[in-house]
Amino acid sequence: MIIGVFITATAVAADNPRGYYLKNEHTFEQDVEGEGFAMVYQKVNTKTLQLKNFMRGSGTMDAATLINSRQSSGTAWKYTKAKGWEKETKESGNISFVEQNEMTYSPMTMVYGTGWYERNPIVYNSKLKERTEAKSYQEGVSMVHQIEYASAFRKDIGVDLECVESTRADGPRGYGLARMKIEEEVVEGVVHIGQLLTEPDPEKRSWEHGWKNPLIEIDENYHGTFRIVKNMEVRIDKGRPSIAKDWLSCCFGGYDSIHADDKMGLEKEVFDSTCRDVAWGKAWEDKSKEQPL
Repeated sequence: MIIGVFITATAVAADNPRGYYLKNEHTFEQDVEGEGFAMVYQKVNTKTLQLKNFMRGSGTMDAATLINSRQSSGTAWKYTKAKGWEKETKESGNISFVEQNEMTYSPMTMVYGTGWYERNPIVYNSKLKERTEAKSYQEGVSMVHQIEYASAFRKDIGVDLECVESTRADGPRGYGLARMKIEEEVVEGVVHIGQLLTEPDPEKRSWEHGWKNPLIEIDENYHGTFRIVKNMEVRIDKGRPSIAKDWLSCCFGGYDSIHADDKMGLEKEVFDSTCRDVAWGKAWEDKSKEQPL
């Protein structure tokens, strides 16, 4: 068996009491060739994305894997009627996964130790299984590809996940991307391919409603020997952070021209002293420049 592995990672933890790395970069490269039993579990997370890859089987194997991920964050201002302007963390990250794998099933017998263990060798008789999952939580996207009980397969798969949030009202718009490309030949196996795109509940601001009634739902299953080529891609555009118009304009007859979303909390300020106090500050109490009646 020949195995080559290359891993690099740099990370900076800052302003995060829970210890989550807000900024990190990760690279994983692997090349494996051999005969025997193998089990592989790979899981990569950013704050809004996840990739999982699993493989198991006995026989011959020739595989190459490349995984890259990056996580960063920025700050934008968010306005609410209850709390006014507050800082809000905006996340950006991406995960890419590429794998070429060719496997042929065969039972394997191995002897461990001496004595009783030598007379009773271990038999590995596991049909081939491989599963790749890609999720983007903010976009509500899920993609999955799975091979089970296969006698042999030859597979090329590529996954790209991106989640970018805009941090400036005058900057570039945010976007989300989830893409999975598959080209494979499966001999005497079961193949499952799925895709899900949910719609959040606007009142609860959660994806719970979307899982029950998704916008896109694809569920495909193939039993036997198949050649499959499939491309799945979801792109989502995100808006920029909104900046409310200067609420002081309401004091000078501009209230009716302000967009409805920017009128939050303005009515109260117009009719109490807030508008005056913010505009004039302590100068309002300075009588030195008061004009005589």
